[in-house]
Amino acid sequence: MQLNILYVEDNPDDHFILEHSLKKHLAVDFKLTVSKTGKEGIENIKKENFDIIILDYKLPDMTGLEILRELRRQRYQKPIIFVTSKGNEEIAVEAMKLGVKDYIVKDNIPTKRLSESINEILLESALPKNIDIDTAKEIYRVLSENSTIRVDVVGTPQVIPNVQIPLSALFSTLDKMSEKGLLKKEPTHSIIACPACNSLVISINVKCPDCGSRLIKSGEAIEHFTCGYIGFESEFEKGNFSLLCPKCTKELKMVGVDYRKISNCYKCVYGHLFNIPAIVVICKKCNKEFSFDQAVLEPIYEYQLSENGKKTFKLSILASEIKNF
Repeated sequence: MQLNILYVEDNPDDHFILEHSLKKHLAVDFKLTVSKTGKEGIENIKKENFDIIILDYKLPDMTGLEILRELRRQRYQKPIIFVTSKGNEEIAVEAMKLGVKDYIVKDNIPTKRLSESINEILLESALPKNIDIDTAKEIYRVLSENSTIRVDVVGTPQVIPNVQIPLSALFSTLDKMSEKGLLKKEPTHSIIACPACNSLVISINVKCPDCGSRLIKSGEAIEHFTCGYIGFESEFEKGNFSLLCPKCTKELKMVGVDYRKISNCYKCVYGHLFNIPAIVVICKKCNKEFSFDQAVLEPIYEYQLSENGKKTFKLSILASEIKNF
């Protein structure tokens, strides 16, 4: 990928210094076009599509502020970096009011400051509006080291790999970047969400279908035909491997004759026995209790960098860390 940069500046020495600085510090290839007057700069902007404009304040035919006012009248949208001499803070403030993305003191052009500003501006320009740029950078950093970001839900949502971003900000940024085409978004599975508040933070509980008690035990039970008592096998077990009914105290003789075994039986603390417990879901956020039939099913996605996202990533201030793109 090659950046198309216009530098509006009449001093040849400054042309050389800026080009040398960009070659040294900028992480991507670039094409530099130079305009020596304001008029020439405006004409070049009309004819060619530049990714970024670097505009000096002092020019032979007009000031940088005059050029900015003209570009504003033309509703020019591409990012502009304004260059001033040291001590011209008031002019720089006026340039910011006219819409420039950043301003640089000319003495800082040989340093990393200009390249960092370009990287930051281009990344911000490529991202959706109203997105947190630091969150986007963290997502890019994680995806430079891992092929995907995905969500796993075991009680509470967990992001794999671990990302040090609040979940609400992470999900919002991932979706906005996907809508912009910077990420590929693929559904992996559906999970239960609260029908009241749509939270994914839930707990699944079992309860007695007769009384609603949530204190339940499970195991193999025995039904004594003689008196009709049903209970867990542990209640019948006595010494010498014999089985005695805890209700009528008679010894159980033979399975299938005077008693039977019931597998996978459940019993609540109040003595109700049942084959299948009732399932209830509780939202940990709003405390609403609901059944599976009432639950909302929400798709869960995994995210990967798209080709467009990889190109944009190369413009970020993390570009020097890229190994695989």
